[in-house]
Amino acid sequence: MNTLKTIITIIAISLSTVFSTAATENNPEKVKKTLRSELVSLLGDNISLKIDKNYSAEILFIVNNANEVVVVSVNSKLEDFNKYAKSRLNYKKIAVKNIKKGEIYKMPIKINKK
Repeated sequence: MNTLKTIITIIAISLSTVFSTAATENNPEKVKKTLRSELVSLLGDNISLKIDKNYSAEILFIVNNANEVVVVSVNSKLEDFNKYAKSRLNYKKIAVKNIKKGEIYKMPIKINKK
């Protein structure tokens, strides 16, 4: 009888732990889309760079404990865009919830000529 109570208690605690963590997690794809849209708005629509063709870039960044974006690197053939992206994004606060802090994120960017 005593072991039956112990087993039921262990199962109840295990199930409550599993359900509580599953309830707090959001859809990771939705979180990434929200994060991307917020970063694109921080970069702005009109980038004042003189370019002759379309380029692509990749921004690697981390979100720290203060919900600030810390740019790790910008991979692009345009040196001016590298500086521009770092100046526009580095240490800017974001309002995205349920994002993993300290994880490196990749964001591809397309830079179109006007």
